[in-house]
Amino acid sequence: MTEAQHPNPSSKEGSALDGELNIRLVAWLTVGLLVILALAAVAMWLLGFGIRDRLVAGDPPPPALLEARLEHRPPAPNLQVDPRQQLLDLRADEERILTTYGWVDEGRGLTRVPIERAIDMLVEEGLPNKVPVPEITEAASTGI
Repeated sequence: MTEAQHPNPSSKEGSALDGELNIRLVAWLTVGLLVILALAAVAMWLLGFGIRDRLVAGDPPPPALLEARLEHRPPAPNLQVDPRQQLLDLRADEERILTTYGWVDEGRGLTRVPIERAIDMLVEEGLPNKVPVPEITEAASTGI
């Protein structure tokens, strides 16, 4: 029997792989794929502009400069003439109440102390004792 001779892959004469791999075809397919991807990217970019233009066209027109500068107030009666300043005044008054000494009711002898001092006093003296709550008896609960 004769032995089949296989070509040496290292030889220059040619190999069995030469017919299986077409380099030109792979190169053209790669270039074609890149061109398709580039066209798809450009199409998406243009589509984005079209959608944006359609959305902008549906928006109402911006106000004129004079109208934008005018102060819009609700109809009378106005409960707050200057809300921002009134809020600042309220917070300043609250801060003054929380940080200074003063009378709550001078006739009854009630005073207020700053919060920091009140915390210190509470730490020094502790919480006041609880007043015991009287127990309810059966006679009291029935109203007899």
